Amino acid sequence: AESDKLLGFAAAEFGYGIADPEVANRVAAWIGRRITYVPGSSTPIDGAVETLLSGTGVCRDFSHLMVALLRAVGVPARVAAVYAPGCVPMDFHAVCEAYIDGRWRAYDPTGLAPRSSLVRIATGRDASDIAFLDNHGGDITLNVMSVNAFVEGPLPYDDFVTPTSIV
Repeated sequence: AESDKLLGFAAAEFGYGIADPEVANRVAAWIGRRITYVPGSSTPIDGAVETLLSGTGVCRDFSHLMVALLRAVGVPARVAAVYAPGCVPMDFHAVCEAYIDGRWRAYDPTGLAPRSSLVRIATGRDASDIAFLDNHGGDITLNVMSVNAFVEGPLPYDDFVTPTSIV
């Protein structure tokens, strides 16, 4: 999440300063309009700048871009790995958390899952801190992986604007 490379762009697009509690909503909405969710469109080492320039990405890329833009305008931000009922097919999901009005608030610029149904797996500065799987030099073959998270009844409505925290 190379916020240092996005300082001028972010300030011109969103303003600067943590005194504006709506900046995170504006950034999330902007990313949702400008970046297209395309599975397989990025690599694990792509950063926020590549996502901004390509205009495509997956949840990790959306979250990295949001974290970078928020940090560039002076808002503390981090990435959270979550289980997300509502994502089809069910998979790990990444969202952004921003420190707004004294609390960490969840933002999902992909709009793929209601934030109130998210279940935290890990939190970190970027995706390297919250890796689901890591390999330190050996051969790994993943034969099967299955993740399921369920909500009884219909999924809750999310307007993606109301402040929400991951419990």
